[in-house]
Amino acid sequence: MPLKECCAREAERTVRKHRDVATCDGCGRLLLGYADETTFQLTVDELDAKDVGYDSGRRGELWVVAKKR
Repeated sequence: MPLKECCAREAERTVRKHRDVATCDGCGRLLLGYADETTFQLTVDELDAKDVGYDSGRRGELWVVAKKR
């Protein structure tokens, strides 16, 4: 699923480099930033394997995962 509006805004504001972590002020999801697609895909695969809910999308140069806490 694409990033929620609140997560996209928060990621744009606070996730600036590879492996940056932030919390969305709107919904409380944990935001994880990745500069390379390989690391992003490994994270998404692990979340899928553990059945953890998340949304993901691109914000500028970064891939961002917004996962439930």
